[in-house]
Amino acid sequence: MATHKGLMTLFGKLGFDRRQRYELIYAWTGGRTKSSTGLLPIEIDELYTMLQNDFKFSSNTDAHIEILCKKKRSIVLSIATRTGIHDPNDWNRFNRFMKNSSILKKQLNQYEIDELDKLIKQFRALEDNYGRSAKKAGTKAWSHKHGLPRISHN
Repeated sequence: MATHKGLMTLFGKLGFDRRQRYELIYAWTGGRTKSSTGLLPIEIDELYTMLQNDFKFSSNTDAHIEILCKKKRSIVLSIATRTGIHDPNDWNRFNRFMKNSSILKKQLNQYEIDELDKLIKQFRALEDNYGRSAKKAGTKAWSHKHGLPRISHN
């Protein structure tokens, strides 16, 4: 059975820096914790075994984390497309929204794995507000939902 100290030693041998350890633990626990002290004994044992015995896993941990980030970014983009913030043919509007209105005011590709959870929460709330607004005739959301041009109030 692996120990916390043994896991930290293995991280050192494999050349993980602090950020990489946090990201790996965060991904391994499904977002429950970033710290190795928050790991359950069974999680320590499983992670230690994977890192020690599976060369492909230990040499591609950045790839595993990037796959998880890609899935989370995809969630954000799909919500943004449904709500009209993102047009697949024009990224300018979406990038402007991200820099001015997203929770951490930075581009989507600059969000870390744990920050993406906060961003997803923001976009789910945004989608909920969009759904409520789309039920009211004449609103911007209603026009977008029904594929109509924006109504001018001039």
